[in-house]
Amino acid sequence: MSFESNKGGGKIALSLRLWLLLAAVAVLAAGLIALMLLREGSPPRLSLAQEIQWIGINSEVEVLARDERSGLRAVEVVLRQEGQEVSLLEREFPRSSPFFKAGPEEFREVIEVAGRELGLGDGEAELVLRGRDYSWRNWGGGNEHQEVFPLVIDTQPPVISVGEATRYVRAGGAGLVRYSVNEELPRHGVEINGFFHPGYPLAEDRPGEYVAYIGLPHDTQALEEAQVVAVDRAGNRGRGGLAINLRRVDYPTGRINVSDSFLRSKLPEFAAHYPEMSGSNLEQYLFVNREVREMNNEKILEICRESHPERLWEGRFLRMAGSSQQAGYGDRRSYYYDGRKIDNQVHLGIDLASVREAEIQAANHGIVVLAEYLGIYGNTVIVDHGQGVFSLYSHLSRITVDEGQPVARGDQLGNSGVTGMAGGDHLHFSMLVNGIFVNPIEWWDRNWVNNQLTVEP
Repeated sequence: MSFESNKGGGKIALSLRLWLLLAAVAVLAAGLIALMLLREGSPPRLSLAQEIQWIGINSEVEVLARDERSGLRAVEVVLRQEGQEVSLLEREFPRSSPFFKAGPEEFREVIEVAGRELGLGDGEAELVLRGRDYSWRNWGGGNEHQEVFPLVIDTQPPVISVGEATRYVRAGGAGLVRYSVNEELPRHGVEINGFFHPGYPLAEDRPGEYVAYIGLPHDTQALEEAQVVAVDRAGNRGRGGLAINLRRVDYPTGRINVSDSFLRSKLPEFAAHYPEMSGSNLEQYLFVNREVREMNNEKILEICRESHPERLWEGRFLRMAGSSQQAGYGDRRSYYYDGRKIDNQVHLGIDLASVREAEIQAANHGIVVLAEYLGIYGNTVIVDHGQGVFSLYSHLSRITVDEGQPVARGDQLGNSGVTGMAGGDHLHFSMLVNGIFVNPIEWWDRNWVNNQLTVEP
């Protein structure tokens, strides 16, 4: 009995020692793993939200720092030039945990940099991002990392010299401004009442000299702002004032009666292109005359934001041969149905009519940038004449050109018709400057074109 008992007790003791050994090994392994994790060797990741190549008079730098393991301990941003460092940001994060993720995983901040207040000179410099985490590595000092971004400090705004400019411009009229700048710039042009008219090179052999064609909306009441603006690569902004005078215009008013027969003849055409139309015939008509009109004009503006950099047109623009004017630019129309007023709109072109399905010709040299159905305008062609000048031809029965096709003055674009919001066969002709509808009559006038828009290099 005693022998058997000792034998059993020995087995239990051996088993207990084995379990203790395994537990000790497990604790040691866990400790080693924890120590390895706490001593992780991945440094913080540092970057910029957007690439920065220039620091100007007033610039913004958005810095990003990230460390998913031990967390961020400190982030520093400096601007360095020829060994001199100027601190832009210093941020330390208090320990939030005794072990893992003791600091934030991510840090993001926008730094306002005033270039002239740095005490550094214009020229090459470096933006330096430094970060440190809460790793136990380096005797508890953590992992450190640095990123360097070369850039240029430029605190001198562009110098603008304003040359000739159209002195008097009508509401709904157009004009020209000639100017020069002292450096190559990513953005420059003329700003009138908040609308930007881009500038284009005057000639290949005249570097630094530019021309901007301008247009005023039909409802312009005052010129609160008229200036040449130029922005360099560092974001510095230069300005030059313009002595432009506004001539107000009282455009005529008119009345249009909308009949049931007109609605029955037109609504099926619009329904095929705008299936979202709903309600009564009158409600559908108002949807087209308001919402569709606005969508169409927004698309036209978007198309006119990009123009051929060279002037393609020459001399005055052609008017439709043998035509009579049916409606004028700027006409303020009141729409009536069943004896009551239902809407107000402004006619932003000139309606011309001659014979049914008359041949429609390009008013000047250019490139076709739109040739398709366009809501209230029906089948429409838009020609880019370069440097922000466009012409529009609408209500066509057919289109005979394709987008991207070069055309010369007098080339056929299509035939007149009644597509869109047209009650009879005619051409709706518009001129646009950078997307602003202007009065075509000026562009048909040889003397006006020669006196106001012709620039000799």
